[in-house]
Amino acid sequence: MRRIRTALSAALIIMMMVLISCTPAAEETESPADTVSAATDYAPLVSAAVQVVRAPLREEFVGNGTIAGQQEAVLRTRIGGVIASIDFQLGQALEQGQVVMTLDDRIVSLTLSQLEQQFETAVKNLESSTRLYDRGSISLSQLNQERAALDGLEAQLSAARDNLENTKISTPISGSVAQRSPSLIIGDQIQAGAQIGRVVDLEHLRIQLSVGQSELFLLSVGDAAVIDIPTPTGTLTTNGVVSAISAGSDERTGSWAVLVDFNNPRPKVVRAGLSAKVTVKDADAAIYTVIPNAALVNRDGKQYVFIVEGTTAKMTAVTVLDQYGDLTAVAGLDPTIELLDHTVLVSGLTRIKDGDETVIK
Repeated sequence: MRRIRTALSAALIIMMMVLISCTPAAEETESPADTVSAATDYAPLVSAAVQVVRAPLREEFVGNGTIAGQQEAVLRTRIGGVIASIDFQLGQALEQGQVVMTLDDRIVSLTLSQLEQQFETAVKNLESSTRLYDRGSISLSQLNQERAALDGLEAQLSAARDNLENTKISTPISGSVAQRSPSLIIGDQIQAGAQIGRVVDLEHLRIQLSVGQSELFLLSVGDAAVIDIPTPTGTLTTNGVVSAISAGSDERTGSWAVLVDFNNPRPKVVRAGLSAKVTVKDADAAIYTVIPNAALVNRDGKQYVFIVEGTTAKMTAVTVLDQYGDLTAVAGLDPTIELLDHTVLVSGLTRIKDGDETVIK
């Protein structure tokens, strides 16, 4: 019996081992990480795109400058003397020829009176000497001395009359007083050539702009301009015109001077010295196929853009015609592709290859 039990146990063990060996192995489960990796490998690239347009590349010039008068005059004394009266104030409106300051003219008047008497005497002496010469009583040399003396007195008399006139300092233009010397005091001595003030014509204003070489070709004399003048209560806008362009550049800065003239829209508000923005539109600006600078790709020394065809990025060769600011004028080299019918990619270009699937954000 013992042998029979032993044999049955062994047979049972063998059967269990056979059953285990015949059971199929479980299938491997795909991990989430493997799924993400596979999806990432085939995900389309994301980029931004803009429409190619036909437009002027350099449509307008914008610059900033300081307002000045088209006419300005510095008031100076022509002779020295004692200040007798001061007849102008800062900001005062003046008419052309109006007297702004007077010097004491007593010495000048006395000098003029003496010279007038000497001149009259010299005229009589010359008349007498001429009669004597006609009779042969004096030589030609003596007569010429009399004539020279009279000419000298005539020059002195003219200068004395000018000095008397110059005791009154007047403004050569109509305008408003922009500067008045604070050192002017009645009774003080003032030197010849001293600056006493400055007058600005506020009715007719001017802005001088400094422009570079690339901007110079956008401007012509006679071009219409728009002037924007910021104020605490808003921006004053008026129209002007390009009145002059310098024939040569400044030796120090390399820029050209451009003058823009305009009438003062509000003379009681707008004054010389204010800042303003000037916009000049180029009516004859050339029209190009224009793309953003960001759309250009340089590969192997050539220029390309990626146009979007459906969901595919297609690399297309172009020629750069001109650049200004953030825009580039281009011409396509493939005659079968009209750039104007497409959008171009402007971001992620370093990762994109010709034919890549792209998602436009």
